[in-house]
Amino acid sequence: MQDGAGEAAPALEPWQDDFATIYASGLFDHIGYATRYPDVGLTDLSPLEHYVKYGARLGRRPRADFTAPPDETFDGSFVNPFAAWIRARAETQPAPAWNRPVVSVLCITYNQAAFIRQTLDSILGQATDFPFELLVGDDRSTDGTAEIVAEYAARHPNLVAVLRSENLGPNRNFADLTERCRGEFVAICEGDDYWTDPRKLQRQVDFLRARPEFTLCFHRVRVVYEDMPGVEELYPKQCSPQPSLSDLVAHNFVQTNSVLYRWRYHGAEAFAFDEGIAPGDWYVHLMHAEVGRIGFLPEVMAVYRKHAAGMWATYATELARHKKLGNSEIAFFRKLRGHFGGRYAAGYEAAQKSIFRRLAEAYLDEEDVPSLGRLIEANPDIARAALHDMGLDAPDALSGEPDALRAWLMEQLTVSVIVTAYNHAAEIGRCLDAVLGQRGLFRMQVVIGDDTSTDGTAEIVESYRARHPERIVVRPRPQNLGMLRNMQDCLSACTGRYVAFCEADDYWLSDRKIAMQMRMLRNDRSLDMCFNWVLLHYPATGSYLPHDEQGRYPTGTISFPVLANSPLTANFSCCFYRAEALRRVPEAYYENASAADWLMNLYVADKGRIAFLRELLSVYTVQAKGQWSGLPEDIKNARIAQYQKEFAGIFGEGRGFEKYEVGCTVAELDGELPDSFARANLEAPQDRVWAEIQDGQVVLAGWVVSASRAKATLVVEVDGEVQRIPVDVHRPDVIAAVLGDIPTTMEEARCGFRFTLPYALHLEVLISIEVEHTVVPWLSVIFTHRVKRSGQQG
Repeated sequence: MQDGAGEAAPALEPWQDDFATIYASGLFDHIGYATRYPDVGLTDLSPLEHYVKYGARLGRRPRADFTAPPDETFDGSFVNPFAAWIRARAETQPAPAWNRPVVSVLCITYNQAAFIRQTLDSILGQATDFPFELLVGDDRSTDGTAEIVAEYAARHPNLVAVLRSENLGPNRNFADLTERCRGEFVAICEGDDYWTDPRKLQRQVDFLRARPEFTLCFHRVRVVYEDMPGVEELYPKQCSPQPSLSDLVAHNFVQTNSVLYRWRYHGAEAFAFDEGIAPGDWYVHLMHAEVGRIGFLPEVMAVYRKHAAGMWATYATELARHKKLGNSEIAFFRKLRGHFGGRYAAGYEAAQKSIFRRLAEAYLDEEDVPSLGRLIEANPDIARAALHDMGLDAPDALSGEPDALRAWLMEQLTVSVIVTAYNHAAEIGRCLDAVLGQRGLFRMQVVIGDDTSTDGTAEIVESYRARHPERIVVRPRPQNLGMLRNMQDCLSACTGRYVAFCEADDYWLSDRKIAMQMRMLRNDRSLDMCFNWVLLHYPATGSYLPHDEQGRYPTGTISFPVLANSPLTANFSCCFYRAEALRRVPEAYYENASAADWLMNLYVADKGRIAFLRELLSVYTVQAKGQWSGLPEDIKNARIAQYQKEFAGIFGEGRGFEKYEVGCTVAELDGELPDSFARANLEAPQDRVWAEIQDGQVVLAGWVVSASRAKATLVVEVDGEVQRIPVDVHRPDVIAAVLGDIPTTMEEARCGFRFTLPYALHLEVLISIEVEHTVVPWLSVIFTHRVKRSGQQG
């Protein structure tokens, strides 16, 4: 159906008329112009819009072989020389004999017999005041899809059925259809999606005709899940009313079946659509967005269907998709990086490396060296840098050959495990089995220090050494050294880049413990140590309980004040270190009678950073007669208080060993926040109010409501580092109080924020508010502290 009247288009500005003429000719060199005149990249204008507004008057060349003098009159009589030349050229050329359609709709399909009728009906049912064509490329379906397409083609003369004799794959199938299309505009609807508004095409064509400087427009779609009836969402949920190329470079918010392009490739410029890149639709969006503006229509006019047979939905996880399409995805960002360069290059390189790292980590976990080698060989431009980000220092000439690659990995990934024992004959076999059973791509050395046991422990240790001579080193003990000196001697024999501990009466639950903790330290070179969640075993009762205090923390870094407040690391058997961090621990540690894992980890945290892995990976046996675990709770608490005083003498007061209070001073930046931009309130912390801090964290909470009702984001700067905090906490009370309106959806009510920061002395936080790419400074929050005195009120 191709009837119905569109709205009358408003008169165009002269520069818009020139833009439309030049764009339609296909003769403007978009890339060449931007390259010759790099100042264009400093604006938000496309190369062609820059040329018709400014460049032509400056005498700039729209293509290498066209020159014209600059405008020296500035009296309003200037005529764009390139547009005039194109119009004169068109007058001398005969008009085409065929009736050219205004829109070409491209539909690729493969084995979508269950959906294709709804797709075709929704396209052919469009009410327009212009002719359009529908090109359907069936990629040699085997389920009857091709027969359905042929049936529709027989009834609809504007449907061109392209039935493949061989399977081309989605990219080649699509590229072939683009070579056949004749429309000024191009829309896409794949064979399992459909349109819901019969005036979708008319609305989008009217929009682009009224705005020649816009080269694509899109709208919201409804996402439905075939396998989960009743579950649906809108996409995009949030979008700027005027999205930019920079926005689209950062994130693909344009759903394929929502877009209409002012097709770029009718002239001399060829459409280069490589078979090996994915996602292809994002690439086409970007190629059009770089030569014009992006339009957004907020109406919902289509359905994007997710189902088990869909191209992207067939992968159960993101990793599964990367394993199938990873090199194509990396190639996609490589192509964009080479094409756009400049300010976008770093972002695209980061995207390439992110996919590479996910795949490489998976292959390391699976000990799949051949696949890792193929990944390296396929991506030589980023492999070395990506591996460096994974904590692996690759040589300049890194080989993907499996044997050479395995040898290099075994040089990089080395760990020494220290097992300290004294009269643990009943438990040490279980401990050593857990240690020797670790899986992963690393070389492991086990250093055992038996401190002159008398119960047969030494004989058990020797039997294990005899079976694993290449992995086990047993330290000689002519006399009992005590726990700390025993550990120090074992440490002197370690050769690994990383060090783990497993005390002989403890054991590890997971055979991936070392691999998981090593990965945590590899991926963050600033971390010196990490510890896992501990399962406490009480032999007297036979019970197992997760460590309660550890369980209150998520995976992430642990600040020095948090560790100073409590012996959170539990015991050595859950700890994993960089070897150089342990070598920095002073000799005085081994001479301190109160020293244990707590003090050692404070030394490590004092010089570097530590982190918690919220995974139950090890068992700590709480012995009734243990040096620590055998003590009554009141004595434990008294010793903790005593140790905190001693540690304060080592590391300095005010670092978390005492209960302390934090106060803050809140001041507005650059005056009061204008209501025309946003209204906002910091609810916590309150200005000049003291509050007790027990976990080393300060909480900042409040709300922001933008004047435009668009989503806001906090831009938070601490010590020169900037982080973006989403404003997404559900606060319907704020909307009702501030705007006098009851929110109708969950999204409308998401105007609150809450985040935490590790407390440090003289912490200063600068907070700005970003709405629709405009950033306005808001608050300065400066924290101070005082030790809480007995009986003192906040």
